[in-house]
Amino acid sequence: MSPLRVPRAHSHPCGTCPVRRSFCPLPEDLGAVFDSLKTSAAYRKGEVVFQETDPCDHVFVVCEGALKLVTASSEGKVLLLRCAGPGEILGVAEAVLGEHAPYECSAIAAERSVVAIVPRETFMRFVRFYPEACVRMTVALSEQYRASQREERFLAFGGTSTARLIHLLLGWSAERGDVLADGVRIPSHFTQTELAQSIGSTRETVTRILGDLDRRGIMERTPDEIVIRSAEEMVRLAAH
Repeated sequence: MSPLRVPRAHSHPCGTCPVRRSFCPLPEDLGAVFDSLKTSAAYRKGEVVFQETDPCDHVFVVCEGALKLVTASSEGKVLLLRCAGPGEILGVAEAVLGEHAPYECSAIAAERSVVAIVPRETFMRFVRFYPEACVRMTVALSEQYRASQREERFLAFGGTSTARLIHLLLGWSAERGDVLADGVRIPSHFTQTELAQSIGSTRETVTRILGDLDRRGIMERTPDEIVIRSAEEMVRLAAH
């Protein structure tokens, strides 16, 4: 699905954006240049931003919201890789490899999201011409490589389904949790099926684990958020 088919244009100037992570903390002059190159588009929850195996013809930066990154096997089994948030750049590794390189995963809006879209060739000229932009791209690629390494170790050595789910939730807590007086709140964009896909387990197992954690007062879950009440107890459980 081409991102240019999305009809909902959106104004999201870099100069007023508060995001300061991954690719996005560009100097003011570079932010103005990037603004002139991009198109911003709004996506509703569930809409596809780009599709796995399609040729990489655009690079994407998440401005608002979150995108689910998923991959599927030839048998149709789906694996939810992670959730990309504001400031993250997607498609850049494929863009560097060449115009015919396919996207390695699909990106789907986890909630209403705004995404900056830049044609591949335009983006590559941008990073070739501006050294600071090239540095920011390298930082983003390094972060994605480290995240990929963590995911591989997580799936290979994560232990039981309980341990893998707890490690996943604690990781989200550290990355994007809001500290409350009595816990840490994590916005939840994933269904129990998607949580199961993230840890290589089944929906029934995830339902059982979440129910057990809820009954014991260790965490609470609503359709929109997860609140961790006792990170210490979760760490203890993950070690067993």
